[in-house]
Amino acid sequence: MKTPQTRLLLLLGFIAALSFGCCPKNCPSPQAAAKPTVLSIDERIKAAIKVDPSGAPTLGSSSAPITIVEFSDFQCPFCKRAVPTLKQLMKDYDGKIRWAFRQHPLPFHTMALSSAKASLAANDQGKFWEMHDLLMENQQDLSDETIRKLARKIDLNQKKFEKDWKSNRFDAQINEDTRFAQANGATGTPTFFINGVIVKGAQPIGSFKEVIDALLKGK
Repeated sequence: MKTPQTRLLLLLGFIAALSFGCCPKNCPSPQAAAKPTVLSIDERIKAAIKVDPSGAPTLGSSSAPITIVEFSDFQCPFCKRAVPTLKQLMKDYDGKIRWAFRQHPLPFHTMALSSAKASLAANDQGKFWEMHDLLMENQQDLSDETIRKLARKIDLNQKKFEKDWKSNRFDAQINEDTRFAQANGATGTPTFFINGVIVKGAQPIGSFKEVIDALLKGK
């Protein structure tokens, strides 16, 4: 029988596991979250998987030695929190990082799918990152009216944007991104793969630098 103290520790462990990201119903239980497996940086690099950024909007040089593939949800507050960290990393490792964005709209975020489609419709006009920033900044109100205002703000061709946004042409891409994320441990958002090494949640910048520095040193 669990004591009140044990139950409290389990709950605190669960809260800690969720404190850096949005998590759907199939995230770890409090019991699992209370007993995390801590791997060394060498073990994490050895466990890296292949994550293809092809077809995803990217920022940075395709020849950069480090590729960060983010799986994100425009309605997730933790994804918004991670944006300044990624931008700072791009500055700190100038020319050494390529940032790729793949879609992972969580089902309980009712505006996330529409926002994902809006970002890809903007991408078709070469303005993904402008729309990305505005969607993150306005995630408390991602209504259709707001998204149309954002599209006008970045001077998109409104007729084309509306047609693309409201069509099903991005469904396969979004579904594949989500399928890949769920199959490879990215159950919540944001989740990052740094040259295939997983980093879950809006972690402090040091958590990213630990992985990046080890990769750059060839560990």
